[in-house]
Amino acid sequence: MKHLAILLISFSLFACAGPNPYGAATQHYNRAESNQTMRISYGTIIDLQAVQINSENNLLGKAAGGLIGGIAGSSVGGGRGSSAAAVAGAVVGGIIGNKAEALYNTNNGVQITVQLANGQLQSIVQEVNPNILFHKGDNVKVISGAAGKVRVIQ
Repeated sequence: MKHLAILLISFSLFACAGPNPYGAATQHYNRAESNQTMRISYGTIIDLQAVQINSENNLLGKAAGGLIGGIAGSSVGGGRGSSAAAVAGAVVGGIIGNKAEALYNTNNGVQITVQLANGQLQSIVQEVNPNILFHKGDNVKVISGAAGKVRVIQ
């Protein structure tokens, strides 16, 4: 019965989301960026460089790894040995969790250098979108939001 309730709730939430009537999304915005005026500049791509975008120094991997390592370490031995193993397990787990999170949160990016119509040069780093492939010489739009976020679109 419990599984059926979870399945029904999951299906209901999925059905509420529904497909986007404008097609598959190729750009991602957060709530703070929606319903705001954005400035558009036109330009031409003069250089492209592949980059890696690393995660922010998030504590989630460290905390989860430390917790799991501490629990695993505390099950080793008894008395003071168990306490020492828990501390060692927490430290090692935190290190492993941090590395795992960094690997998981590394994305392919591209540094796009654009010469704007007014002659100004701008370099923007953004995550690679597999649906959009930029080339040198492409005419593009540089979109600047109120929060300072900038992106290049075709």
